[in-house]
Amino acid sequence: MSELRTNRIVPRDGLTSGTFGGIIQVVQVVKQDYQTININSEDDIMSGTINLKHASSKVMICWSLGMGRGDDDYGYLKLFEGSSEITGASGTSASGNRINALASISNRGAGEDRFFVNHISGTYIHAPSSTSPTIKIKGKCTYGSTIHVNGMGSNNDATYSIRTASFLHLYELAG
Repeated sequence: MSELRTNRIVPRDGLTSGTFGGIIQVVQVVKQDYQTININSEDDIMSGTINLKHASSKVMICWSLGMGRGDDDYGYLKLFEGSSEITGASGTSASGNRINALASISNRGAGEDRFFVNHISGTYIHAPSSTSPTIKIKGKCTYGSTIHVNGMGSNNDATYSIRTASFLHLYELAG
Protein backbone atom coordinates (compact mmCIF):
# COMPACT_ATOMS: atom_id res chain seq x y z
CA MET A 1 0.00 0.00 0.00
CA SER A 2 1.35 3.43 -0.95
CA GLU A 3 1.03 6.60 1.04
CA LEU A 4 1.55 10.15 -0.18
CA ARG A 5 2.06 12.91 2.38
CA THR A 6 2.55 16.59 1.75
CA ASN A 7 2.47 19.78 3.76
CA ARG A 8 0.52 21.67 1.14
CA ILE A 9 -0.80 21.44 -2.40
CA VAL A 10 -1.14 24.68 -4.35
CA PRO A 11 -2.28 24.95 -7.98
CA ARG A 12 0.55 25.46 -10.50
CA ASP A 13 -0.36 29.12 -11.04
CA GLY A 14 -1.00 29.76 -7.32
CA LEU A 15 -4.27 30.65 -5.63
CA THR A 16 -6.23 33.52 -7.08
CA SER A 17 -7.08 36.45 -4.83
CA GLY A 18 -9.95 35.75 -2.43
CA THR A 19 -9.65 31.97 -2.70
CA PHE A 20 -8.29 29.43 -0.26
CA GLY A 21 -6.78 25.97 -0.42
CA GLY A 22 -8.22 22.86 1.14
CA ILE A 23 -9.54 22.11 4.60
CA ILE A 24 -6.70 21.12 6.93
CA GLN A 25 -8.70 20.33 10.08
CA VAL A 26 -12.13 20.82 11.67
CA VAL A 27 -13.12 21.54 15.27
CA GLN A 28 -16.74 20.91 16.31
CA VAL A 29 -18.47 22.30 19.41
CA VAL A 30 -21.96 21.12 20.36
CA LYS A 31 -24.11 22.90 22.95
CA GLN A 32 -26.98 20.79 24.24
CA ASP A 33 -28.01 22.63 27.40
CA TYR A 34 -30.73 25.28 27.72
CA GLN A 35 -29.53 28.81 28.49
CA THR A 36 -31.40 31.98 29.42
CA ILE A 37 -29.82 35.38 28.75
CA ASN A 38 -31.29 38.25 30.74
CA ILE A 39 -31.84 41.84 29.67
CA ASN A 40 -28.67 43.90 29.12
CA SER A 41 -26.09 41.16 29.85
CA GLU A 42 -23.91 40.06 26.92
CA ASP A 43 -23.27 36.38 27.66
CA ASP A 44 -21.09 33.73 26.06
CA ILE A 45 -23.22 31.16 24.26
CA MET A 46 -20.53 28.88 22.90
CA SER A 47 -16.86 28.94 21.96
CA GLY A 48 -14.18 26.80 20.40
CA THR A 49 -10.42 26.99 19.96
CA ILE A 50 -8.57 25.80 16.87
CA ASN A 51 -4.79 25.33 16.86
CA LEU A 52 -3.76 26.24 13.33
CA LYS A 53 -1.08 24.22 11.55
CA HIS A 54 -0.03 27.25 9.45
CA ALA A 55 0.18 30.95 10.33
CA SER A 56 -1.18 31.83 6.85
CA SER A 57 -4.39 29.81 7.34
CA LYS A 58 -7.86 31.31 7.54
CA VAL A 59 -10.69 30.03 9.74
CA MET A 60 -14.10 29.28 8.26
CA ILE A 61 -16.63 29.68 11.06
CA CYS A 62 -19.99 27.92 10.66
CA TRP A 63 -22.78 28.09 13.23
CA SER A 64 -26.34 27.00 13.84
CA LEU A 65 -27.99 28.18 17.06
CA GLY A 66 -31.49 27.41 18.30
CA MET A 67 -32.81 30.73 19.66
CA GLY A 68 -36.09 31.40 21.45
CA ARG A 69 -37.62 34.53 22.96
CA GLY A 70 -40.70 35.78 24.69
CA ASP A 71 -43.57 37.53 22.90
CA ASP A 72 -41.95 40.95 23.28
CA ASP A 73 -38.25 40.18 23.77
CA TYR A 74 -35.49 41.14 21.34
CA GLY A 75 -31.75 40.61 21.16
CA TYR A 76 -28.71 39.94 19.03
CA LEU A 77 -25.80 37.59 18.39
CA LYS A 78 -22.20 38.71 17.85
CA LEU A 79 -19.04 36.85 16.80
CA PHE A 80 -15.74 37.28 18.67
CA GLU A 81 -12.13 36.17 18.52
CA GLY A 82 -11.18 36.13 22.18
CA SER A 83 -12.50 39.38 23.65
CA SER A 84 -12.48 41.29 20.32
CA GLU A 85 -15.60 41.43 18.19
CA ILE A 86 -15.15 40.23 14.61
CA THR A 87 -16.76 43.34 13.15
CA GLY A 88 -16.45 42.11 9.58
CA ALA A 89 -19.23 39.61 10.39
CA SER A 90 -21.66 42.35 11.53
CA GLY A 91 -23.66 45.06 9.85
CA THR A 92 -22.10 48.53 9.55
CA SER A 93 -24.99 50.93 8.94
CA ALA A 94 -26.48 51.18 12.44
CA SER A 95 -26.69 54.61 14.04
CA GLY A 96 -28.50 56.10 17.01
CA ASN A 97 -29.95 53.32 19.16
CA ARG A 98 -29.63 50.74 16.36
CA ILE A 99 -27.08 47.93 16.81
CA ASN A 100 -24.64 46.35 14.35
CA ALA A 101 -24.66 42.58 14.93
CA LEU A 102 -24.13 39.15 13.39
CA ALA A 103 -27.83 38.27 13.73
CA SER A 104 -30.99 39.63 15.30
CA ILE A 105 -33.45 37.85 17.54
CA SER A 106 -36.72 39.60 16.83
CA ASN A 107 -40.47 39.28 16.47
CA ARG A 108 -41.61 37.15 13.53
CA GLY A 109 -45.02 38.86 13.52
CA ALA A 110 -47.10 35.77 14.24
CA GLY A 111 -47.88 36.32 17.92
CA GLU A 112 -47.11 33.96 20.76
CA ASP A 113 -43.41 33.94 19.86
CA ARG A 114 -42.65 32.37 23.25
CA PHE A 115 -43.54 29.03 21.60
CA PHE A 116 -41.10 29.40 18.68
CA VAL A 117 -37.45 28.37 18.29
CA ASN A 118 -35.59 29.79 15.30
CA HIS A 119 -32.32 28.23 14.13
CA ILE A 120 -29.93 31.00 13.15
CA SER A 121 -27.10 29.75 10.97
CA GLY A 122 -24.32 31.17 8.86
CA THR A 123 -20.73 31.02 7.66
CA TYR A 124 -17.90 33.56 7.84
CA ILE A 125 -14.25 33.27 6.73
CA HIS A 126 -11.95 34.98 9.24
CA ALA A 127 -8.26 35.92 9.20
CA PRO A 128 -7.34 35.24 12.84
CA SER A 129 -4.88 37.34 14.84
CA SER A 130 -3.13 34.28 16.32
CA THR A 131 -2.45 30.65 15.49
CA SER A 132 -4.70 29.49 18.36
CA PRO A 133 -7.81 31.63 18.06
CA THR A 134 -10.76 31.12 20.40
CA ILE A 135 -13.94 31.90 18.50
CA LYS A 136 -17.00 32.87 20.57
CA ILE A 137 -20.63 33.57 19.89
CA LYS A 138 -22.22 35.94 22.39
CA GLY A 139 -25.83 36.95 22.81
CA LYS A 140 -27.64 39.81 24.47
CA CYS A 141 -31.27 40.60 25.25
CA THR A 142 -31.72 44.27 24.36
CA TYR A 143 -35.45 44.71 24.98
CA GLY A 144 -37.97 42.85 27.12
CA SER A 145 -36.66 40.36 29.64
CA THR A 146 -34.89 37.27 28.19
CA ILE A 147 -33.72 35.40 25.12
CA HIS A 148 -33.15 31.63 25.17
CA VAL A 149 -30.64 29.23 23.65
CA ASN A 150 -31.78 25.72 22.61
CA GLY A 151 -35.37 26.22 23.58
CA MET A 152 -38.44 28.42 23.45
CA GLY A 153 -39.25 31.29 25.77
CA SER A 154 -42.09 29.29 27.27
CA ASN A 155 -40.50 26.88 29.72
CA ASN A 156 -43.65 24.84 30.38
CA ASP A 157 -43.33 21.17 31.28
CA ALA A 158 -45.24 20.08 28.18
CA THR A 159 -44.69 17.97 25.06
CA TYR A 160 -44.56 21.11 22.90
CA SER A 161 -41.61 22.49 24.90
CA ILE A 162 -38.84 21.17 22.65
CA ARG A 163 -35.12 21.47 23.41
CA THR A 164 -32.63 21.67 20.54
CA ALA A 165 -28.84 21.60 20.13
CA SER A 166 -26.57 24.27 18.70
CA PHE A 167 -23.37 23.79 16.71
CA LEU A 168 -20.14 25.69 16.03
CA HIS A 169 -17.66 24.39 13.45
CA LEU A 170 -14.18 25.86 12.90
CA TYR A 171 -12.43 24.86 9.67
CA GLU A 172 -8.76 25.61 9.06
CA LEU A 173 -8.40 26.65 5.42
CA ALA A 174 -4.99 26.64 3.75
CA GLY A 175 -4.09 30.22 2.80
